[in-house]
Amino acid sequence: MLKVIEISELKSGMFVTRVVKQEGKFYVTSGGRIKKQDDINKLVAKGIIQVEIDLKKSMFDKNKNLSLGSDESNQDYGKQLEHSLKIYEQAKDIHSRLMTRVAMGKVADLQSVNEVSQHLLERVFEHEDAISIVTLLSENDQYFIEHSVNCAILIILFARHLGFEPELMRQLGAGAMLMDIGMMKLPLLLTEKPEHFSQTDTQKMQKHVKIALDLVDKIDAISEVSKEVIELHHERLDGSGYPAKLTEQHISVYGRMAAIVDVYDSLTTKRPHRSAHKPADALRLMAEEIPGLDQQLFKEFVLCIGANPVGSLVKLDSEKLAMVLRRNKRDPLNPVVMVFYDLQTKISAEPYPLDLAKSDDVIAASINPDDFGMNLQQFLLKTFI
Repeated sequence: MLKVIEISELKSGMFVTRVVKQEGKFYVTSGGRIKKQDDINKLVAKGIIQVEIDLKKSMFDKNKNLSLGSDESNQDYGKQLEHSLKIYEQAKDIHSRLMTRVAMGKVADLQSVNEVSQHLLERVFEHEDAISIVTLLSENDQYFIEHSVNCAILIILFARHLGFEPELMRQLGAGAMLMDIGMMKLPLLLTEKPEHFSQTDTQKMQKHVKIALDLVDKIDAISEVSKEVIELHHERLDGSGYPAKLTEQHISVYGRMAAIVDVYDSLTTKRPHRSAHKPADALRLMAEEIPGLDQQLFKEFVLCIGANPVGSLVKLDSEKLAMVLRRNKRDPLNPVVMVFYDLQTKISAEPYPLDLAKSDDVIAASINPDDFGMNLQQFLLKTFI
């Protein structure tokens, strides 16, 4: 689609096809994308008054109403993201030390876990999108540590969505942090096995729940809510879970929530025996192929994180690649995305935000970052920090 605009309307990312009106003599011999403000300044200096642009080849928000459109907003998001990454790394470091103490049989208190849960809770209230996005930035060499922290973040987000009180949210987060501490008592060759488990391997792995409960039972400070999260996160409503094969009437809402966040984070993380699922694909699997989850509660989880969660890589109908930056709570299917690549022209451009709720463009597909050799953390650091 071609459109004639005034030179004052020209912006970075627009694809100019020809000069329409000018004071001097300047010709566009071939189409080209405006990459920076300096390009526009040169056109103004040459006396260009009007140009024709190709909207389909342009990489900018045609609707102008950007949620992150200003440099100030980008800087604010960058600060929030940087703060969230620091808290995430601190949480992993604290939890790593706890795991080491567990392996040595030296767990005396849960003060560090409670403090981490409190910090994550505060971050959720301060900027939930920035803390959400870090759950997809896996390094793959610290699975159980990252999985524990990710599940704590996800269950706190979920609890906030459901309207729980902050103290209950903190207890749920602490329970999620401790769900897999029993793994530290299992052989490394088993927990990091690169192929699918045998029946014997599975039976050994399932012991981690009882081991975790035995460890925390010695500590008075742990809440009953946190214990429920540990005890019930692998139970399923149809009785197919473990360790007790409990059925629906014996599984609390906390256990059901823990099961959902545990499965989701596991699916979206690369493991020795399989690659990571795209977030949207993980949600589809949970809805259609994984039995025993509370589907009504699961629908609330999807509303909480979005059909394409923050941090997801997506392809737009305009054949552009983008990353989901922010949810639109009133329009969950149309989040705010950061557009950064045109699949038709094979050209990378200065990333720009696009609010799909205010745009004609839509998400056409979910994309795996590995297919494009993309490192999400490096992209975020380069764009915002």
